[in-house]
Amino acid sequence: MPGASKKMDQAAQGGAGKSSGGASSGTEMDEGLSPSLQAHIGRHVRAAFDEVAREPIPDHLLRLLKDLERSGNE
Repeated sequence: MPGASKKMDQAAQGGAGKSSGGASSGTEMDEGLSPSLQAHIGRHVRAAFDEVAREPIPDHLLRLLKDLERSGNE
């Protein structure tokens, strides 16, 4: 989301949007990530989550889900 990084930085700094120490760390935090870098990171995050989502659900978790479903019906 464009601007999300800036909003989070401002919230962490009490909404002022400026560093409280007055000294710059050498990088501009107000600008956030470039749109191309955000897209690149987003592609990699989606690929990682898609890979995890394709993994089968372990048997012990399936048993727990069945037990929970049975206990909710009683």
